[in-house]
Amino acid sequence: MAPRTVDDVASVMSTATAAGVRVAVRGGGLSSNCVADGAIMLDLSQHLSAARPDGDRVVTDGGATMTTMLRSVAPARRAVPIGVVGHTGLGMATRGGVGCLTRSLGLTLDHLVGVELVLPSGDVVHLSERNSGDEGDLWWAVQGGAPSVGVVTSAVFRTHEIGPVWVDRAVVGLDALATYFRIAPELPRHTTMSAVLGRTSLSPDEPVLLLYTACSSQHDSAIRQARSAASAVVAGAGSSPLHRSETSGRYPAGLPEFAIPGADGAEPNPIRLPQPGDGPRGSFFGKAAFTGPTLDAAAADTLADRIHTAPTRACRIDFQHTGGALADVDDTATAFWGRASEWSIPVNAIWDDAVDGEACIAWARDTLRALAAHTVGVYNVELRPGLPETETETRAAYGGNLARLRMLQHRHDPAAVLVPLLQ
Repeated sequence: MAPRTVDDVASVMSTATAAGVRVAVRGGGLSSNCVADGAIMLDLSQHLSAARPDGDRVVTDGGATMTTMLRSVAPARRAVPIGVVGHTGLGMATRGGVGCLTRSLGLTLDHLVGVELVLPSGDVVHLSERNSGDEGDLWWAVQGGAPSVGVVTSAVFRTHEIGPVWVDRAVVGLDALATYFRIAPELPRHTTMSAVLGRTSLSPDEPVLLLYTACSSQHDSAIRQARSAASAVVAGAGSSPLHRSETSGRYPAGLPEFAIPGADGAEPNPIRLPQPGDGPRGSFFGKAAFTGPTLDAAAADTLADRIHTAPTRACRIDFQHTGGALADVDDTATAFWGRASEWSIPVNAIWDDAVDGEACIAWARDTLRALAAHTVGVYNVELRPGLPETETETRAAYGGNLARLRMLQHRHDPAAVLVPLLQ
């Protein structure tokens, strides 16, 4: 069902609640929680998908992607920090948003200043920091757990002037991983040093480490410091880098993909959403842990072993550098939990042949378990209902906020009409 107006969304929600029919919501369409068996799919992307600048803010419809939002404010050279791809929608933006500006500016949701929310009852509420009482509780909940309490049909974000971002990419051997774990937490807020463990045609026989260093400061001294830190990690490898390059561009469209370059440094293909008629599609199973700054040489050895044993060449382990501004907000100030983390580590199991599915899923789960000693939380955007580990991961994802969020979910959606994220 593709609603054209907020009133349409309200009508669907009130009718579904009265009939006891579940509702799944599609915004950007990147989450597996957009669809569910036996549920109505409320597809906001068809008609509620625009974004409009409003001074130093941007008003974003419930079905708009982050790319749509950023394009609307690009002429004014303004932006909102987002994750690593622009295909995501408000489901991501209201539950986190970890990217190369997290250390300097925080999460996407930290720039949320208002939402229009349709409750399961069909009531429409407008929420901001000015609310109190029950609506104040809902404002707290939508900052980290919006899909659990209602349907966001519009959101307002604070934007920032963001100049060119400098990026250094280096592809090196896995033996540099321990050095990376030591150096990255020491960097200032304006510099983020993320990484990927995976396979590339640059190294047909061995997995590699992609080091992705980004500096959002335009000062020469800051860029020199960032370059020096990247060079120190490169020097931690036992051989010369397979690839190294620098670039500077507008955030985010002018920056290279967060993926390992191919042969001769060929740019990786950008991530795109599958389209009808594309033919056979691959499969994906993802996990994401938050870890503190305690990753060390032993963890490096363990993770190197994990990528060596990945069932397919497409599997990868990402290290999205956090810290910095992420911790400026208290864990209980919003529903989002995990502010003490130094990294968000997505474990991406990817396969084309169905015969590899079971092994890939087991590999992702085992890799997450291998990080347990360093884990301080689970990134809630990767929660999946109905799995054996869902309850344990939900507790890790919301920590001390879970009881309050569940109470609000039960208060506003007692019939569990919304496809549940909090089991």
